[in-house]
Parts: sequence; C-alpha cells; structure tokens
Amino acid sequence: MLFTVVLISLPAILIPVGIAAAIALILGIVLVIASKVFALPVDQTLEEVRSALPGVNCGACGYSGCDGYAQALRDGQDTDVSKCSPGGSDTAAELAAILGQAVPSFTPKVAYIHCQGTTDHTSKRFAYHGVETCAAAQNTFSGPNSCTYGCIGFGDCAAVCPYGAIYISKGIAHIDSHLCRACTLCVAACPKNLIEMMPKHYNAYTVTCKNKWPGGQTRKNCTVGCIGCRRCFKVCPSGAITMDGPLAVIDPNLCTHCNKCLEVCPTHAILRGLPLAEGTDGYPKRSRQEDDPVTPAPALVSGQTTQSDA
Repeated sequence: MLFTVVLISLPAILIPVGIAAAIALILGIVLVIASKVFALPVDQTLEEVRSALPGVNCGACGYSGCDGYAQALRDGQDTDVSKCSPGGSDTAAELAAILGQAVPSFTPKVAYIHCQGTTDHTSKRFAYHGVETCAAAQNTFSGPNSCTYGCIGFGDCAAVCPYGAIYISKGIAHIDSHLCRACTLCVAACPKNLIEMMPKHYNAYTVTCKNKWPGGQTRKNCTVGCIGCRRCFKVCPSGAITMDGPLAVIDPNLCTHCNKCLEVCPTHAILRGLPLAEGTDGYPKRSRQEDDPVTPAPALVSGQTTQSDA
C-alpha cells in the first residue's frame, strides 16, 4: 500500500520541481542578457595603471592608496609617475609607458631612524609594566628610557612594516636599508617622530638624534646624543648643516660627504652610511659607497666602527 502511494504522488512532486527549474533557467538567461546590455565599459588604461602599482596601499604617493593614485594618473590630475616609492624605478618606467610619458628620473628613498640611544648609551628612568607598545609607553611619562626623545624600542614600526625591514636590537629599532621600500608606514607608527624619509645614498651623513635638550642634560641621559655644540655647523663647507635649536640637522641634498662633520663631532652623534642587517656586535652594519645611491652592493663595516674608519 505504501509503495502505491509513493508512485501516485511522484507526478505531483515533479510538476512543481519542473516549473521551478524552468523559472530558474529563464531568470538565468535574463540575467546574462542584462549583464551584457547594461555592462559598464572597462577602462583599459585605469586597469593597466592599477595593475602596475604594487598594491601596498601605504599612502607614500600622497593618496589614500593605489586606487586613488591610479585614478589621479588616469584622469590627468597628477602627471608624476614617480611617486610610488615601494614600486621604485621599474614601476615609474612602466607607468610612463602606459601613459605615453618619458621615463622620469627616480631617486630611491629609505626610512631612517634618528636615534642611536641603545642600552649601551642610555639607561632606564623607571620599570615599565604597561602594554608593550611604543604608543602606550609614550603616554606614560614619555616612556621609560632616560632620553625621552629617543626610541622606546617596543617595535610599533616593525609591526607595521610589510617588508620585514625593521628589527629591534640593543633596545631600539633599526632599519635594514636593503629591505626598506620607503612605504612610510613606519613614519606614521612612531610616536616619537624619529623616522624620516631620505635619499637612499649609501654614503649618507646623518645626525642620528632628535634630542633638543641643552647639551649638559643630553650628556646625562645619552652618551651619543647631539649636544648642540655647533662644531659641525661651523666646519660644513656646503651649508648642508643647520641648527634646529640645539639640534644639528644635515640636508642630504646639500651634503658633499666631505667628512669634516664626523671629524669634529665630540659625541659621535653623526653617523656615515645607512644601517643594514644586524652585525655580530648587536649593532647594524652600515653601508659605505661613494657611487650612485642605487648601487646594490656597498661594502659593509660594523656600526661600532663607523666613526673611526670613516
């Protein structure tokens, strides 16, 4: 009896199933036709420009991300195809080809941390037991280190770096300039404003300090800080060094690498070369290269011998 009931009810089930399948088929055909009829035209130029960009969305170009920069280039609102630091000269050349421009000159840049206040040169003012981020520690009496201008060392910058270019050693952050792609994410992450972008010249001379205390107070809190003695300022023949209050600042675009500032700096606050990977002594190796900044293979020396063999 049960088998007979099932056989009798099958036609009643198949009819609505067939109707539903037919409706679905018709709707599918309608959707396909509609997608073809109402499809927006593909902007081939915008697609090519966007695909040429690395997709980091770091904002180094001055736009909210790669999409914003691509749109501005396509619309002609911006004609500078060399603004993508992570993409480098190859991306600039590719964008120029897509947009029918001449290949622009491209100056590589790198992020630089203006602090060398390691555990060898500074001390602790108090024991910090809060959330171990630089942003949190900054809100607690400007951090636990004796130099309140210096790197706190909890690695907020390292956490946001998409290229693994930042590492912590001897209590502070260091940037391996061979890995840095100048995306500027670390610049925004540092609550001390210690990180700046500079031309990627392997023979760079830099005041690796942001301290603006009077000289006597600086000496008490960091043995390698700038004390504002103005000796480098007085001997610089190219006018590359200016004084920001008690802090000396070197303009890399004016510096001729004459070495005079290194010779007279009493605290070794000025360093030569860009930091690279960590050396065996815990300090970053530093580059030495007189040639073009894009030369890929500089000779290396230890960070601790920077002053003596410069």
